[in-house]
Amino acid sequence: MIVTLTPNPALDKTLLVAALRHGAVNRARESHLDPGGKGVNAARVVHRLGRPAVALVVAGGAVGKLLLRELHDEGVTHEAVWVPEETRLNVIVVDEATGESTRVWDRGAPVPPSVLSAIGGMRDRHLDQATVLVCAGTLPPGVPDDWYAECIEAAHERGVRTILDSDGESFRAGLAAEPSVIKPNAREAEYVLGRRLVDEKDVIAGAVELLRRGPEAVVISMGGSGSVLATEDGVVRAIPPTVDRKSAVGSGDSLVAGLAIALHEHMHLSEGLRIGTAAGAATAMTVGTQLGTREEIDALLPSVRMERVA
Repeated sequence: MIVTLTPNPALDKTLLVAALRHGAVNRARESHLDPGGKGVNAARVVHRLGRPAVALVVAGGAVGKLLLRELHDEGVTHEAVWVPEETRLNVIVVDEATGESTRVWDRGAPVPPSVLSAIGGMRDRHLDQATVLVCAGTLPPGVPDDWYAECIEAAHERGVRTILDSDGESFRAGLAAEPSVIKPNAREAEYVLGRRLVDEKDVIAGAVELLRRGPEAVVISMGGSGSVLATEDGVVRAIPPTVDRKSAVGSGDSLVAGLAIALHEHMHLSEGLRIGTAAGAATAMTVGTQLGTREEIDALLPSVRMERVA
């Protein structure tokens, strides 16, 4: 079982307007409502690809109930710990005239200490049946920066492989716990490395440096340019197929789903990178925060190019 842990999930509302006018009334031509959060999206893609997954979340209020209803309707196994305040509602406005997206991310509901203990209990129960734990997304107010590190250590004690996809200090602290795989994007990797990654050569060097800090594998995503995977076997680059890209939201989470499947099925991680790259490209073809379908992912899979980097 692939377990994803998302302490700060969201409900994502995407509004499509013909031409966005700032400071004026804009009427949406079309709208979409999707479950959100890195771990939630990863679980949804794993489910779409026919593998077992459970999404563990923190939820609250009417928005939290709606989030869980959306997951239920999609058939994604999930469990929640409840908090007093509302789950965050993110808004994405897509300007169809320019193709640009304006995103407003909510901060998330604070988590009191008593609830944090309940989340840990929920996590540990599922770790007893897990093969992979995905720790993903921002931490909500009230959760200490080293909490993902605690989760990774709890997974290691049970022989469960781990993937960390976070940002800032929670990523830095989680890396110190030596997760099996880390999946930052280039900006997130820059934060920990303390330097700019200007081009692909810099990204490869950064991946190799992060590998020396303890994880078994490092994947750095570069958006439409693909991603690189560094392991003790060397460095591999995945080049996505050319698609009509409409939104980057969720593509990195789709990549994580492929990596989780590889760990779950004891594949080489390069195969997980290939699956995840196809899933990310399929998601990039959708509007707003929607995700690629299994049919789209399967169709794109043969077009993913894998290259070994000298």
